Amino acid sequence: MPSSPLSAPSPVAYRLPLSPRVPLVKLDTVIAARGENSQIIEKHVDRGRLCWVFNVSVKPKGIRDLRFWTREVSAFAAAQRDELAAIHAADVRSVLNEILGDREEFQPGDICLLLGIRRPTLMQLRGELLATRQPCFPRAGLERFLKRRLLQ
Repeated sequence: MPSSPLSAPSPVAYRLPLSPRVPLVKLDTVIAARGENSQIIEKHVDRGRLCWVFNVSVKPKGIRDLRFWTREVSAFAAAQRDELAAIHAADVRSVLNEILGDREEFQPGDICLLLGIRRPTLMQLRGELLATRQPCFPRAGLERFLKRRLLQ
């Protein structure tokens, strides 16, 4: 019986393109990109090897719910030292501009996509995001939230 080409694991790293609409990813994506377990990834965070990491937990003093900037994850996974050094040297304003783009308001679904959260979590974070009773969320509230939730 011939062996299947899918039967043996390949030593080749696969490149999975990510949508530019999703500039922040969850821990599982970083685990898949690096091939390391969550404890090792969290050590990278705690040691500053990954510096553009945001805690989007409803209770930030409790269990962390981390989001990682895709540009940094990509450079880190590919061991692109020069790119990683440039990313680490970037200032908060420029990184937030890359993450948020040039929009001044965000619809609830866009915030959920951006932060990798569901609507109930968004409603719990609504006050921190400076949302009024309008259906949109202002950029200023999102910037403030991300600055406060940046792990550094």
